[in-house]
Amino acid sequence: MEDTNSLIEQRRAKLKSLEAKGIFPFRNKFTPDSKCNDARSGFESGALPEGTRVSVAGRITAHREMGKSMFVDVRDQSGRIQVYAQKNALGDDQFNIFTHLDLGDFIGVTGTLFRTKTGEPSLKLESFTIVAKSLRPPPAKWHGLEDTEIRYRQRYLDLIANPAVKDVFLKRSAIVHEIRAFFHSRGYVEVETPAMQAIPGGAAAQPFKTKHNALGCDFYLRIALELYHKRLLVGGIDKLFEIGKNFRNEGLSRRHNPEFTMLEAYQAFGDYETMMETVESLITTVAQKVVGTLVIEHNQDVTEKAAIQHALQEVDAISTTMTGTLLKATDGNTAAAFVKNIGDARTALVAAQDEIGKKPSHEVAQAAITAILTAIGTIGLHKMNLATGDKSIEDILASAAVRFDGTVAALEKLSTPKVINLTSPWKRARYNDLVKEKAGADWFTISAAERRQKAHDMGAEIGKEFEDFEVTNAVFSKFIEPTLINPTFVTHLPKELVPLAKLSPEDPASVEVFECCINGQEISPGYTEQNDPIAQRSTLEHQAGGEQQKLDEDFLVALEHGMPPAGGIGIGIDRLCMMLLGQESIRDVILFPQLKPK
Repeated sequence: MEDTNSLIEQRRAKLKSLEAKGIFPFRNKFTPDSKCNDARSGFESGALPEGTRVSVAGRITAHREMGKSMFVDVRDQSGRIQVYAQKNALGDDQFNIFTHLDLGDFIGVTGTLFRTKTGEPSLKLESFTIVAKSLRPPPAKWHGLEDTEIRYRQRYLDLIANPAVKDVFLKRSAIVHEIRAFFHSRGYVEVETPAMQAIPGGAAAQPFKTKHNALGCDFYLRIALELYHKRLLVGGIDKLFEIGKNFRNEGLSRRHNPEFTMLEAYQAFGDYETMMETVESLITTVAQKVVGTLVIEHNQDVTEKAAIQHALQEVDAISTTMTGTLLKATDGNTAAAFVKNIGDARTALVAAQDEIGKKPSHEVAQAAITAILTAIGTIGLHKMNLATGDKSIEDILASAAVRFDGTVAALEKLSTPKVINLTSPWKRARYNDLVKEKAGADWFTISAAERRQKAHDMGAEIGKEFEDFEVTNAVFSKFIEPTLINPTFVTHLPKELVPLAKLSPEDPASVEVFECCINGQEISPGYTEQNDPIAQRSTLEHQAGGEQQKLDEDFLVALEHGMPPAGGIGIGIDRLCMMLLGQESIRDVILFPQLKPK
């Protein structure tokens, strides 16, 4: 902290020095005639010949002094270009000012394009303007900001320090743009519906509650867009979509944020099959236009780093515990051999950790597994060599080996490249068929009590209050959905799970619904929408559990005016971006995720 404060004071002193020279380093405006990357790429392609005069502006991200000359890197949103400053070209005063610029300062520069002796496309500086002085030092000296807490709380530092992070968010913007273009090209109307609602509906979720002072009543932040969209179908808007924020006052995880972005779209006179085609066409179109491929390999560096760090903690814990114990209970040679072997395993783990980001994730994971197995072998070896009969030592050694099991299992999943193939046609499978493949062909013929016991024995998370359909869904959620990496339309879900959908004519126990699962999670549900007001009232009353205030009567009245048959979809934009851009946490595709205030 003292070092940071000292650097801040130095920068403030430089600010005063500039002002004393009549230089005000916070300009109202500077208009470059080129972007950094455009100037660089134009020169490399020959479109801009050597000697072309250009003006660019951006942040200084590197500088190298060489006596009477100096190189700096200037970066804007498009990329970077190297700027070469010479004392004899600028003059003593201007060159002195230039050499006292800091990393992070914004400058505008004008000069001519040329290539250095090393072949680097550069700009030979003729003049410069300081447009914004940075009064704080940049994070991590531009080598990348790694502190996760700072990255999320101060996203601007993350964007400054990590160009790859900025690229994710620029591509997220492009994804949203292409989604809009796709729906507009199909004749959909973009709509906006209320974010504050008197009755939160369209999903089963805990809402955020607020008070409207002027109206003197409570409102809720919406949990879904659906019910207002169906009012618009009633009103005669046949094809509509909305991209908007939803809010759910529930847990946080790598897949959940309390504020998230949803796309919902509805097509009159369509059904769930219409919407399956829509989802498949939408995602493949967006992938091709933004990512440039339908075969997406996920970077698993973050997950891998956490697994290796956990393994290192376990190695350090067993090393500390056992070294002292062995010195007391065995001869010095046994203890020394243990220390050496476990130390070698630790060194190998650290070496694997250092390769994260430099080598493919699956290669690093395989190296880490080898190191852990070495550690486990060391533990087992010394357990066998013990002749003390000390059961406490044996217990410690045995439990130490077991503690590595979870880490090894996690790394084994990472040791195979994670590739998602979006190429059409996408797989379609019935919900019941997938459950029977995993839980047994007799799953739906045994009793409810037997299903509950079988699910419990499998390791599914079953609540005491779970109804029978929820038990089955717990099995699906834990053992089936995570395995659906490539696109799969899971169809014909139990009617109890989706009260806003139409029953399947061929199987009245299920509804005409799909869940599009990709990357082991639901990306998009889609329905043949319920348009029978009497049937809809019955299911919503059941969902409300007899609490009349939870019924959206205005929506039910709207249905009674007549809603055409329709297909509808919802797509979580955040999860779609995670899948397309290879991000493992939802926080890495949301610019400012919710965090507990400091």
